[in-house]
Amino acid sequence: MKKRVLFISSLLFTGILLFSCASNSVNEAADKNQEEKEAIIEEISLPEPSPQEIFLESIKDIKIQFTNSPAKTKKGKAFTSSYDIFVAAADQPLADFTLTLRVPEKKENSQIVFTDITLTTDENGKASYMPETPKFAAKTTITAGPAIPEGLEIDNSLLEAYNTSADFLSESDIVTKGAILFVFEFNENGKSPKNSYDILSGLRKKGVSMIGNAPISDTAYINASKTKIYQDNYEYVGSDYGYLIGGTVKYVNPVEKNEDGSYTAHMIAEIYGIEMKTGNIIFEGTKENIASGANWSKAVENCKTKLTADIVDDLMFGL
Repeated sequence: MKKRVLFISSLLFTGILLFSCASNSVNEAADKNQEEKEAIIEEISLPEPSPQEIFLESIKDIKIQFTNSPAKTKKGKAFTSSYDIFVAAADQPLADFTLTLRVPEKKENSQIVFTDITLTTDENGKASYMPETPKFAAKTTITAGPAIPEGLEIDNSLLEAYNTSADFLSESDIVTKGAILFVFEFNENGKSPKNSYDILSGLRKKGVSMIGNAPISDTAYINASKTKIYQDNYEYVGSDYGYLIGGTVKYVNPVEKNEDGSYTAHMIAEIYGIEMKTGNIIFEGTKENIASGANWSKAVENCKTKLTADIVDDLMFGL
């Protein structure tokens, strides 16, 4: 009898011991799995987002649009309406959103200088900007985009998708002030310069009636400086005319005959504009054009027509 009890007790002890070992193994395995999980989580944890990332995330649903932009005006004449902007997020008006507008401020050395201004939308997600009366001619744009928080550096290319723009058109006062021309056109061999009639005619078609070749406009002045050309012409006309337009129109290379029998002309114009009252160079531009035609004459005509139109347009919004 004692032996049986002893045997059962031995079995129970062995079972308990095995269970205890098994339990310890399970617990150890569970602890190990937990440690491994924590190690993996720690390893794949993402770093804290940067200020730039937080800002970009905050504007990802933003849409900015101009709802109105004024018609073109003239140099010295006020715009007739404002630039109106609407900002929405997830198609809902966004109030108190700060915008940066990049606007043309003035012209220096024939180049437009821009400045940034800040606007904030009202409760309806709207903002307006009324530009000052332009004292210069320009054909450019006003750009609106999210304002970058102070102290935050961010690549402007990352904001391009949110920016929007509207035309800023201020036409020259050349129509009322007139101009004299010192523009020479060369033949395809780079010789025999003559006064360019095409540009003169193109400006007349735009309504510039008080215009003609400069009093001093002979070939002896072709290589003279802009200052010399201006000063010598000023002695004759003073500021009776608003502007002196100078420059050259040349062939980049002789007209070429193509394999199909057509011809191709390639021309370039380098033009400048001087304000007669001050002697300041207020416009400098280069235009180039390539055109083809059934024959030599047609190729040259097509090339000149487009080139002249581009030059005249630049002058109308550049002087």
